[in-house]
Amino acid sequence: MPGPIDDYFAYKRWFETGHDGLALPVDCIEPNDPVLTYSNQYTWDMEWFLIFTNPKTYIRIKENFAKRAGLQISRRIHFAYHYGPLTKTDLRGIPDGEPADPLFVRIDNVGRPPHLHHQDDPTDHIPQSRITGLVLEKVDLFDFVKAAFRHRLSGKSIAVELGYGIV
Repeated sequence: MPGPIDDYFAYKRWFETGHDGLALPVDCIEPNDPVLTYSNQYTWDMEWFLIFTNPKTYIRIKENFAKRAGLQISRRIHFAYHYGPLTKTDLRGIPDGEPADPLFVRIDNVGRPPHLHHQDDPTDHIPQSRITGLVLEKVDLFDFVKAAFRHRLSGKSIAVELGYGIV
């Protein structure tokens, strides 16, 4: 299940605890600290990159939160979890990807309900109705990252490591 979404401060504590407890593989670097952009207690963004040096791959986690109308809580309005080969970077060394770039998996809700992009066709939007074993809306960012770590070690498919099938 995704982290707490009630307010920025609860999310920030949750994220920092999970981040601090994560054991990065030896070939993994963070080109910069995770960026939590605070607008107000109920509106914030988070972006985080992990880059692997051998082979050159990366993870990008992005989430956006906004206030629920009439309530004093937030909701996650957008998320994108990407894991795939590193094809190019910007001048700061941050991955600079395009939607059609090769990938192992991307789960997002950009422009439509939650869907999955699989390595066979990065431009294909596979809806939840074709995914078994995984509820896309409920994927936790740390579970996604840990599945990528396991994929790199085990050589098993990312579908196996995340626990999903495509029908």
